[in-house]
Amino acid sequence: MALFSLFKRLLPDATAWRLIIDRTLRDFFTGLSGAAEDARTFVDEVFEDLWPATTRELDQWVHQFGVFTSALDTAATKRSDLDAAWKAQGGQDPSYIQTVVQEAGFPLYLHDWWSSGPGPYVPRDPRDFTNPVRIGLWRCSAFASQPRCSSGEDPGGFPIVQPRCNAFLANNTNYLVNLNLTRRAPPPVPDDPALWPFFVYFGPETLTPGSLVSIPNDRRTELERLLLKLNPTQLWIVIMADYVTEGVFDATFDATFE
Repeated sequence: MALFSLFKRLLPDATAWRLIIDRTLRDFFTGLSGAAEDARTFVDEVFEDLWPATTRELDQWVHQFGVFTSALDTAATKRSDLDAAWKAQGGQDPSYIQTVVQEAGFPLYLHDWWSSGPGPYVPRDPRDFTNPVRIGLWRCSAFASQPRCSSGEDPGGFPIVQPRCNAFLANNTNYLVNLNLTRRAPPPVPDDPALWPFFVYFGPETLTPGSLVSIPNDRRTELERLLLKLNPTQLWIVIMADYVTEGVFDATFDATFE
């Protein structure tokens, strides 16, 4: 009843304001103290949200730290994985970032912004390693009997003057700029060489334009979240990856497999 004692000290020093037993005034301040105690308890519980072992907002923590989970993971498993991510103290050293990415199962190497150096450092041209943002591959159909959109550069018999569907093509670009979970297209790659040192590249051990590393398509989101979590926020992240669908049947099963 710490708040009740506080109220007693704040009241006038007079007999009418004495909080003696069995008075309506005492009942009033007792009830008032209880409401404040609820708020104090709530604030104390919020303090427990500072650690993965005690937080009540476990799913938000998992999302914030980019921890990969499955529907079969228990709360205890999530807390354990989250605790490991919480305790990671490698900072933003390139070798540490590369190690974390590879230990997560992604065979990617980190390459800094320069292609040669020192004396002087020559920056890579990010336009050689990135795919430009595109729109307009889809055209809207004006006919109720047709699908809403017709894919491909060929308008599919629809008039060329038809408006294009109002959306950027998903998964077209291979670079990340402070991903904000919206359908907003990333900005175009700058042509100013003064800005090229703000790019970092993840790809094969030897980085050349067009060189790619195969990554399972169902782990793409996990990879992007991991890279965004690890890298400094001022950097543009270029991912030289070919996202493939893994399965039993692939290109090795041709017509001779009967």
